[in-house]
Amino acid sequence: MTLAGRSGTVAPGRADQGLQARFVDIRLINTQPMAVSDHVPRPARTVYVLRRHRRHLLVGRLLGQSRRALSDHRAKIWATRQAGGGTTSLLPWKLLDDADPAGGWHTTSSLLVEQYALYRHPGGWNLLGAVTRVPRSRIADDDDVKAWTADALHTPAPLSWDRGPVTQTTTTWYAMP
Repeated sequence: MTLAGRSGTVAPGRADQGLQARFVDIRLINTQPMAVSDHVPRPARTVYVLRRHRRHLLVGRLLGQSRRALSDHRAKIWATRQAGGGTTSLLPWKLLDDADPAGGWHTTSSLLVEQYALYRHPGGWNLLGAVTRVPRSRIADDDDVKAWTADALHTPAPLSWDRGPVTQTTTTWYAMP
């Protein structure tokens, strides 16, 4: 972060001790985004993931993929490190669907600002960020799914979805802007 603005000296009467404090007008600070953590592997391009479960819909940005099979416990540890990068505190992971323990997990940041989802994919796990989830009963068919997804993601242009893995309970689609 670059600090640009008026600065000055405070702590009068202490200059004889060689102590000076600087202040910066925080209204003039450059607030350009900065990388939170450089060690979080992210796809080279933005990849959106849409999962249609028998009981809910889930859409978000792909933040990371584990390259190997992990136990649920290890996967949640991996995802917590990827999502928080040591800088964000997350609430405990909860099942996406209590009736489907294999359906994945979700959590939010402790300030309830960021949402994450974690689910198995062939050969490992996928971690999604900026997650939006709704009960499936609101969505009737693929056209409704695409309309809901466009509203949830606020993308500037329509996305073209490619079908990914299908299980007994879920269908997954991927899209890149």
